[in-house]
Amino acid sequence: MARPSTPKLPVTQTLLSEVLQRVSNAKTKAKKIEILLEYKTPALKKILLCNFSKRISFCFPSGKTPYTPLDRPKGVDHQVLINDHRMLDKFVKKTVNGVTWYGCSNRTAPQMQQLKKENLWIQVLEGLHVEEAELLDLVKDKQLTSRYKITKQNVIDAFPELLLQDDE
Repeated sequence: MARPSTPKLPVTQTLLSEVLQRVSNAKTKAKKIEILLEYKTPALKKILLCNFSKRISFCFPSGKTPYTPLDRPKGVDHQVLINDHRMLDKFVKKTVNGVTWYGCSNRTAPQMQQLKKENLWIQVLEGLHVEEAELLDLVKDKQLTSRYKITKQNVIDAFPELLLQDDE
């Protein structure tokens, strides 16, 4: 007898780690793309862009971030990345035509001191559910594919507007 499928939560109540796990569990490329499109949100697109774009990097050293994980169950008293994804702009730098731009400030110099950025990054990770904090730490190092079976081509096919196909 087949197991009943897990009930699908509304997009706004689903952790991005759960979405990526569903994509990872999908057997075909078409099903992976279908799930990505089903959960299409600015937060999901930003996470995938930060992970797969060669032009975007985080302003932190690589490796596991030292933080205290939140020990609360899913859905109980924690932040969710789908709502807090705008914070990521403070931590990234992007290189366009040889010029490095910091965050969304459109400045070529960082607006925030590195130590303050690192403390804020740790606060963000400590406020998220442990699965989403681990997801962000993987994205910081562009290691999403070490945990989830998702390829850059899956993302290009689902979200061509991210222009990952033009990445050099």
